[in-house]
Amino acid sequence: LRSNLQNVLVLQKRALRTMEGLQPQDSCRHDFKNLKMLTIPSNYILETVLHCTRQNLNRTSQFHSYLTRNGLDFTLLVHRTELFARKPSYAGAKLFNLLPSGLKTE
Repeated sequence: LRSNLQNVLVLQKRALRTMEGLQPQDSCRHDFKNLKMLTIPSNYILETVLHCTRQNLNRTSQFHSYLTRNGLDFTLLVHRTELFARKPSYAGAKLFNLLPSGLKTE
């Protein structure tokens, strides 16, 4: 069973292949890079991380004054349901915490 995001990605690839005159079996990865376009999953990840950083969520460094390597990470709330894990704020915080420390800013 395909998710809506996968269906939209297939449609996005089909539109890109039509615009660039590619065959259905041709890879369009390089065309995304040449046109400086993000794929739908990449755009979702970017927007959820940006949504998370715009909100004033708690960071690890707010709980103590020690400098730690994970001080810029967001604290992930304990939850019991999968529905909570799908929230954009939670997913964005989780994705943000996976970024290399050089990309994280206060």
